[in-house]
Amino acid sequence: MLQGIPIPGRTKPTARDVYRAQIGPKVQWQMLPHGQSRGHVGTIVCPRCHSISNGKRWFQDEDLYQCVRDLPEVRTVVCPGCQRLEANTYEGVVWLRSPLLSGSRDQAMHLIAHAEDQARRHNPVSRVLAIEARDDTIQVFTTTNFLAERIGRAFQRSFKGTLQFNRAPGERFSRVHWSRC
Repeated sequence: MLQGIPIPGRTKPTARDVYRAQIGPKVQWQMLPHGQSRGHVGTIVCPRCHSISNGKRWFQDEDLYQCVRDLPEVRTVVCPGCQRLEANTYEGVVWLRSPLLSGSRDQAMHLIAHAEDQARRHNPVSRVLAIEARDDTIQVFTTTNFLAERIGRAFQRSFKGTLQFNRAPGERFSRVHWSRC
């Protein structure tokens, strides 16, 4: 057995154990997927949406952004929400179907925007990616499944009707169907 390698329960160390003992404990053993990092230390701002990250937690505060954006110790990085918008990555789809929507489309769009604003206060990653409106149907693509469910609940509260959530077990993608005759 090699000197200095405490391996309980083994009589002979593996090649991996020997290699780890030789290079020391400062190497990160977990390899992350390409393009991901463990997070940035310090204060970070997103120049696109004005989100701020402090301690790996993104939040929105426009007044604070105006104060800290020019400080030398603050770094600018594109936030995860803007990255999802660029990549067209969505985790939720909302189908809104009702003859009522053709006459009150402005009210429906305002309700979607209000639900997005409320969700962005808690999590700046929650965004509406795209809205497709046809006759009496509106289809909304969201960057998080929670925003999709929030929009569905908002329509349920405002216009009544039937609301259905479809999410497979262990899956982050959410399909929300709201309809009213």
